[in-house]
Amino acid sequence: MPDLSIRIKVSRPAALVLALILPIFAIAPLFYPGSFQTQRGLVPLWNVIDLRANLGDFTWLPHIATAFDPWRSDGLLPYYLAGVLPFSPATSIKMVLGLALLLGSGGMLLWLSRWLGNPGALVAALVYTYLPYQLATVYVRGAWGETLFWGLLPWACLSATYLVAGSRKIPVLIAVAVAWSLLGLSQLGLTLWAFIFLVGLLLLVHFRQAWGPIVAAGSGLVVAGGVIFFSSASDVVSAVTFTEHFLYLFQLTSAYWGFGSSRPGWNDGLSLQLGLAGVGLTIITVVLWQRANGHHVSRTDRRLIFFLATAVLLILLQLGLFPFVWRIPIWPGYTLTDTLTYPWQLLGLTGLCLSVLAGAALWLEARLAHLPLLGAIILLVILASYSYLSPQFLPSVGDVGSEPQVELGAPTQIALLDHDFLVLPRGHTAGLSRGQTTVPLALHGALQANDILYVNVVWHPLQPLSEDLKVFVHLVAADAEVMAQYDGRPRSDNYPTTQWAPGELIPDSYPLRFPADAPPGPYRVFLGFYDEGTLSRLPVPADSNGRVILNVE
Repeated sequence: MPDLSIRIKVSRPAALVLALILPIFAIAPLFYPGSFQTQRGLVPLWNVIDLRANLGDFTWLPHIATAFDPWRSDGLLPYYLAGVLPFSPATSIKMVLGLALLLGSGGMLLWLSRWLGNPGALVAALVYTYLPYQLATVYVRGAWGETLFWGLLPWACLSATYLVAGSRKIPVLIAVAVAWSLLGLSQLGLTLWAFIFLVGLLLLVHFRQAWGPIVAAGSGLVVAGGVIFFSSASDVVSAVTFTEHFLYLFQLTSAYWGFGSSRPGWNDGLSLQLGLAGVGLTIITVVLWQRANGHHVSRTDRRLIFFLATAVLLILLQLGLFPFVWRIPIWPGYTLTDTLTYPWQLLGLTGLCLSVLAGAALWLEARLAHLPLLGAIILLVILASYSYLSPQFLPSVGDVGSEPQVELGAPTQIALLDHDFLVLPRGHTAGLSRGQTTVPLALHGALQANDILYVNVVWHPLQPLSEDLKVFVHLVAADAEVMAQYDGRPRSDNYPTTQWAPGELIPDSYPLRFPADAPPGPYRVFLGFYDEGTLSRLPVPADSNGRVILNVE
């Protein structure tokens, strides 16, 4: 059969340019106007605003509507990057996310091009960028510290492996320590896992020269950990039961793409697949590897063995088949379980291994690195995840402000973003425009008998709610006597809290009839959530009785 391939040599600069251009489809949603809806909601935005107001405070930590966990929370680096950018907070967050995606693609290309060649490294970079887990981390979870971590990880690996082959030891040694410090300041828990990964790679492939990079990377990890733990408490308890979130095998290949939060059991609200492109090309690599007869590769190639074995081991860990590994102590009172919120966060590291193996197919079979097959592979990688690039967006509702008006739950489960009062006047429409039925309380003036006061709110759930909570709203006089009340499930019993998705905006309205025998004002409104079965209220930090207190003015 004639060879119809077109042999065009892809230089490293050309491959790097392509690695920075072809992720455009993954980055494009960041250019959409408005904010996209993620499970982190507006929390990163509020904390960036707060950081900008306190840039001189070097003990600052994200604290608005969140509890900072040194191991598991988004680190300080993404906040400080967004904090110093001369753009709006929302735009700055998007720029950090876009930068992270480009860093990941460019870093993979430069890290692997010496081994896999420029075409193989380019394919590996694109597979890594378009991993379903990567896209879900950005556009579903909104875990921007973790996104920055995955963007910096290839550079951290590049710096450490370059030291093995380089001759200028001291400058590169410093670069390794800095790279791993930045990695740790992005997401500390995952950095520990990446360090274990690096140690395994260097000891297996470069045993005699491995100790310099290992010491340098470990020093960077220690520095990052020291900075984070110096500024924060380490006794935060995760609200997630770690062992309830081990994966089921079918989830790794499921085509499901959801925007819900992670739930215990098989019916998870997230997509936790490995990705068609990465798995498919890895299978091709394994087949080619077993048939390899060339002098440049053997069936005992330690690099290929490492990445394949590591991918398999990480999958088995996420399936919960080696529970004793998660109980390995890393510090007095801490085990590997304490470094992550969910076991499936190792999907990113698994995807990195699969990306390397995917690019190795072009190293093993030269014809795959030539047109038109190279173009077809690149197109396959992009199209395999293209349908996942449709994030949900937040509507523009009220004035969300620079921080929530009130936080409910411990830790915060729901935030009250905005509220106002409208009045349906009693039996007349004088002064109302056509079609208008209510007026703002400030324009209406004093409430009259039988007026309907509407308490309008915007709720913002930040955690999944397992209880079907009811809303209570009390209109009270100066002596706290209840004059009118509303009790019911949100949106007139049509949207129970068990269906609320973390990160969405939920406008709601509650009517209260002003009584004829009301005592003189001033008046207040008490509102909150309670469990109908136990009558226990969702905690409100500012009120021991679980009430959000609003002044009626």
